[in-house]
Amino acid sequence: MSRNTFKDILANVAGKLLGGETIQQSHMGVYGEWDVAVHRADGTVERKTLRNTVTVVGLNRIANRAVQGTGTSPFYVIAVGTATAAPALTDSQSSLGEVIRKASALTGASAQSREWIFCVATFGGAADSVTSLALASAGLSDNPSSLATSVLGNRVNGLGVTLANSDILSLTVRIRVGSHDVAHTT
Repeated sequence: MSRNTFKDILANVAGKLLGGETIQQSHMGVYGEWDVAVHRADGTVERKTLRNTVTVVGLNRIANRAVQGTGTSPFYVIAVGTATAAPALTDSQSSLGEVIRKASALTGASAQSREWIFCVATFGGAADSVTSLALASAGLSDNPSSLATSVLGNRVNGLGVTLANSDILSLTVRIRVGSHDVAHTT
């Protein structure tokens, strides 16, 4: 959920007018839509789409399902890789150039608090056999194996890390999903 949508639009317009760079958006705010169709007796159809607010309870449920899972696996695995291509909305597991993945170090795999879901993992140079590799990308996944059925829920580039034997890389991924209740568990 972006609170700065109008500011981002103005920055994009100003950037284009002044010949500068624009802000590339890779997200959309959290909202719902309802399609309404009225079929009249004379055969005409009246249609409209109404954008609406997702309630606090709805936002909490979205956050909870991302970390608890119901019918699907929750996001609780962090994978790191060597890929340097820019992340895209259509990225999948194969876009990471994956080297290793680990389940979250948090109790219960991952967690939600207020407006965020989050996951933490650490990688050791020699301990995880990633010494001397140029780690460039990371992603949040729902499966401890690098399977074709894994879902990549988030991806970032720019790690720019090469670990020595005794080095440790700690990664924390946070995704703002709009939950507003610290103790929500439904």
